[in-house]
Amino acid sequence: MGRTLLAVLGGWFLIQALVLAADALLTRLFPGQYGNGLPSPAWLLGLRLAASFLAAMAGGWLAARLAPERPWRHALYLIVLGETMGILMAGSSLGQLPVWYLGGMLLLYPVAVLGGAALCLMPARRGGRRA
Repeated sequence: MGRTLLAVLGGWFLIQALVLAADALLTRLFPGQYGNGLPSPAWLLGLRLAASFLAAMAGGWLAARLAPERPWRHALYLIVLGETMGILMAGSSLGQLPVWYLGGMLLLYPVAVLGGAALCLMPARRGGRRA
C-alpha cells in the first residue's frame, strides 16, 4: 500500500512541480501577456497546454516506474486523481479560462499519463521496464 501511494503521489507531485516551473518560465518569458490574472492569448494557452501534457507524461512515467506491481493500474490511479482535481479546477475556473482550454486539459491528461507509462514500460533493451 505504501509503495502504491508513493507511486501515485510521486507522479502527481512531479506533474505539479513541472507545471509550476512551466508557469514561472512563461511568466518570465511573456511578462505582459501571462500570469497574475492577465488574460492570455490563445497561442500562449496552447503553449501552456503543451507543457502540461509533457508534465503529465513525466508523471505517468514516474508512477509506472515506482509501481511495486501492475504499473498500468498505478497510471490509472494517477488519471483518476488528476481528472478529479482537473474537474474541480475547471469548475472554479469557468469564465476565467476558455472552455476549449479546460476541455483540452481534461481530454489530454489521460492520454499523456498513459503515454508516459507506455514509455516507461517499453522493452528493457530500450531502457524501459517490463510490465
